[in-house]
Amino acid sequence: MATNGTAAGVAQRRAAAKKGQGTTQAARRRKSASRRSTTAQRAARAAATQRVNAEAKGAEALATQVAGVAESAVLIPVGVALETRDRLLGAIRPWTSRTSAERELTRVRRSARRFERRGSVARNRTIRELRQRRSRLVRELRKRRGQVVRLARRRRNEVNRTVKQNRRRVETELRKGRRVTQVRADRVRNEVEKAFQNGTKQTRQRVQEIV
Repeated sequence: MATNGTAAGVAQRRAAAKKGQGTTQAARRRKSASRRSTTAQRAARAAATQRVNAEAKGAEALATQVAGVAESAVLIPVGVALETRDRLLGAIRPWTSRTSAERELTRVRRSARRFERRGSVARNRTIRELRQRRSRLVRELRKRRGQVVRLARRRRNEVNRTVKQNRRRVETELRKGRRVTQVRADRVRNEVEKAFQNGTKQTRQRVQEIV
C-alpha cells in the first residue's frame, strides 16, 4: 500500500510539474507576444510621429517660402519706387540752386565740348580714311587702266604684225604664182611657136616638092 501511495504521489508531482511547465511556457509565450505587440505599437507610434513631424516641417517650409514670396512681392515695388525717387532727386537736386545749377551747366558744357571733340576727331578720322580709300581706288583704277591700255596696244601691235606677215606671205605667194604662170605661159608660147615653125617648114617643103 505504501509503495502504491508513493508511486501515485510521484505521478501527481510529475503531472503537477508538467502542468506548471506548460503554464510557464504559455505565460512566456504570452509575455513574448505582448512584448512584440508593444514594440510594434511603439514603432508605429514613432513612424506616425516622424511622419507628422515631417509634414509639419514641410508645411512650415512652404509657409516660409510663401511668406518670403509675398514679402518680396510687396518690397520689390517699394524698392523700385524708392530707386526711381532717388534718381529723380539726384537729377533735379543740382538745379535747385543757382550755384549748383551754374556748376551743373558748366559740367554739361564741358561734357558737350568733350563730346564735340570726340565727334570732330571721329569725323576727321572718317574723312581721312575715305580720302585714303579714294586715293587707293584711283591709283588702282589708273594702274588697271594703264594695264588695259598696254595690253590693248600689245594686242593691236600683234594684230598689225600678223596682218603684215600675212600680207607679205600672200604677196610672196602671188609673186611666186605669177612667176610660175609666166614660166608656164612662156613655155607654152615657145612650144606653140616651135610647132608653128615646124608646121610652116614642113608646108614649104611639101610645096617645093609639089612644084
